[in-house]
Amino acid sequence: MTQPLGTVRQLAYVVTDLDAALRYWTETIGAGPFFTIEHCPLEDQKYYGASTHLDISIALGNSGDLQIELIVQHNEADSVYRDFQERGGRGAHHIALMPEDYRGTYQRYIEQGYQAAFECSLGGAPVVYFDTLDSVGHYTELWDNNDVFKNMFLMVENAARNWDGADPVRPLAL
Repeated sequence: MTQPLGTVRQLAYVVTDLDAALRYWTETIGAGPFFTIEHCPLEDQKYYGASTHLDISIALGNSGDLQIELIVQHNEADSVYRDFQERGGRGAHHIALMPEDYRGTYQRYIEQGYQAAFECSLGGAPVVYFDTLDSVGHYTELWDNNDVFKNMFLMVENAARNWDGADPVRPLAL
């Protein structure tokens, strides 16, 4: 990734219609291409400390240096995504960043009184969403400083450079 570690790297939205959201971002905004992960293989899922088994699909694309993530939940499992929609959530669901020191930053959020709302791993690399709703109106996601994420995000970022609008939505296998 070309963005410095510790900076806001992603803006994410929970959507009910992934195809419509993809059309908006690719056709209206001109962001992309987007890479979709159907039924994203999230491991070790915890919702406020309790085990959960949510089923989501995501799409990742860039608008300049900012990554846009679109998320749709397919089941009724307890999750930060379902909570957001049940509260009538519209707009940004979370921002995300990759700190240099994931564990140290995680601990700092805990010490500042933020609760881990959702935790999981992807390809063995940990992810956490902190409940920062009262402070900023959305969640804050931290990614582990790990090649799993670095390689995926760099691939998405590189695809957006000089993108000509062709093949706007592409599958991504993990």
